[in-house]
Amino acid sequence: MFIVLSSCQKTMNSEEIYNKTSSGVVLILNYFYYSVTLPNGVDFYFTDIDENGELEGFTYDKEEAEKNCGGCTGTGFFISEDGTILTNRHVVEPEVSENVVKSFLKGYKRLLKEYCQENMQSLQQEFNNYHGNYAAQETIASKYKEYSEMLEEIEDMDMNEADFKTHSKIGIAYNDTHVVKPEDFKPCSVVAVSEEDDVDLAMIQLDDEETPKGRYIFKLRDGDAPLTLDEKLFMIGYNLGFSIAKTAKGIRAQVYSGNVTQKDDGIQVLYSIPSHHGSSGSPVVDEYGNLVAVNFAGFEGTQGFNYGITLKKIRTFLLDN
Repeated sequence: MFIVLSSCQKTMNSEEIYNKTSSGVVLILNYFYYSVTLPNGVDFYFTDIDENGELEGFTYDKEEAEKNCGGCTGTGFFISEDGTILTNRHVVEPEVSENVVKSFLKGYKRLLKEYCQENMQSLQQEFNNYHGNYAAQETIASKYKEYSEMLEEIEDMDMNEADFKTHSKIGIAYNDTHVVKPEDFKPCSVVAVSEEDDVDLAMIQLDDEETPKGRYIFKLRDGDAPLTLDEKLFMIGYNLGFSIAKTAKGIRAQVYSGNVTQKDDGIQVLYSIPSHHGSSGSPVVDEYGNLVAVNFAGFEGTQGFNYGITLKKIRTFLLDN
């Protein structure tokens, strides 16, 4: 005798999806700055790049960079009992164009050379002005030698060997809680980021390594079969960060629904779920509440079409880390 077991899962609407999963969705706040270590070991810092390709907040003082660092928000969600949260790589490591940084470094090298050359010319004139004053000329000659050696060092520097890093201070806030200042966010550390350029995923973890009791932990849908066209999906996230999330009863995520609009290519899937900045890293679930994608990108100028990292890539990333 054969017994056929039917699925006991039941489809849910937006309110049911929210009630089941929203406690496991978190608002991520990231304060960040960038550092560059030149081939000669000198460090400098900056906070962003403007529309003209100039570095904002340029400084040689690390404390100044930390004080004036930039900030961004995103969304994440719990995936285990040990406080591990899945989100996007670009949320925890905001990207800047390497080509822009390299272009700046080339110009920076030229400015350093010009700085040394101008000082050497000035010192040479000063040396001639102190004719007969051997003590003064000796001091000037010593300074001239320092700039000459510096110029030689700069000439030999290959700016392609400069080390570029992102420095982030990350915290999270839980759904239905009040947050008014950075100290209200629970500190987290980055534990893994995808090394694949087209897989925008990262894992962070609460520093106390414990998911609070009662917080929903997302489960992946069984199997890696592609989503089907027109399949119903829901996204839970913090669109526009605090702007929309803040309510009289604390921060609250929003639920948006849509459908699969394009067959996935094994890496990303397109769906008709609207989103704004801040929804990066949001969980995308099916009608049963199972995780099927992680939202990561959309089209500029429209909110109706957005992309998510596919379940297959999510599973691979989690297994590798």
